[in-house]
Amino acid sequence: MAEDRTGEHDHGIVRETGWKEPMITFVPLDESHVSLMHSWLSAGETLRWYGRQLATEESIRQKYLITKPQTGTRCFIFQHDQEPIGYLQYYRISDYPMYCSLVGAGPHDYGLDLFIGRDDQIGRGVGTQIVTAALNELIFARDDAERCLVGPSPENKRAIRCYEKCCFRHVKTVVANDGEKEHIMVVEKPNKTRQPTS
Repeated sequence: MAEDRTGEHDHGIVRETGWKEPMITFVPLDESHVSLMHSWLSAGETLRWYGRQLATEESIRQKYLITKPQTGTRCFIFQHDQEPIGYLQYYRISDYPMYCSLVGAGPHDYGLDLFIGRDDQIGRGVGTQIVTAALNELIFARDDAERCLVGPSPENKRAIRCYEKCCFRHVKTVVANDGEKEHIMVVEKPNKTRQPTS
């Protein structure tokens, strides 16, 4: 497992973007979130694009509280003005050798996955705020991070547009081990914190 150099960045991170803009908070995933995760992964856009099949609370507990942390993935619930609205995870891609080879990642590349669990928050610009906060405060806050990769479905046009607004560019399309296509996009670590484009 990679040395954790994020310090306080892994414990309830807050990013406040301005006087009238919402506060984004990342809370490390724990047992209290299992029921909420189950409700999100069982319906709506989350089931369509992220879950793809119904999960039980026990399978969620095993996957997100045990298996993922053991392999170095850091898991969070993200809040929008103190309301939990989705899930985010990031990981050093080289900790997953088969996937690393598939996407052509380097030793300092990190992967990012997320979903907005509440359909009423989709299409309101929240996604770009979440991604920008994750890049600035989680991934690129690490000394060893040089690039961030995401892999939305090529059919998920809304997610692709969100990542484009956050300066990601498409580099290739791959077929993952589960048979699903991934539209691989990458953004490089900037010299200063970035803001999403309009």
